[in-house]
Amino acid sequence: MCTELKLLTMEEVARILRVHRSTISRLIASGALPALAIRSCTRVRGTDLRKFIDSQIGMSTGESSMER
Repeated sequence: MCTELKLLTMEEVARILRVHRSTISRLIASGALPALAIRSCTRVRGTDLRKFIDSQIGMSTGESSMER
């Protein structure tokens, strides 16, 4: 079983979400967006970013996880 693991830089995540890099730093520091520390680099898994986006969409529409 081969699965592709996509690791994104903070700049890539900021560009995808169309926010400033410092916003991504705050999301990671608060635990809202999981991240990996690889030596001195911070990376976000593509799957974690997708989960974060999905959770934000659910919050903005008022949809609970039970309704999905």
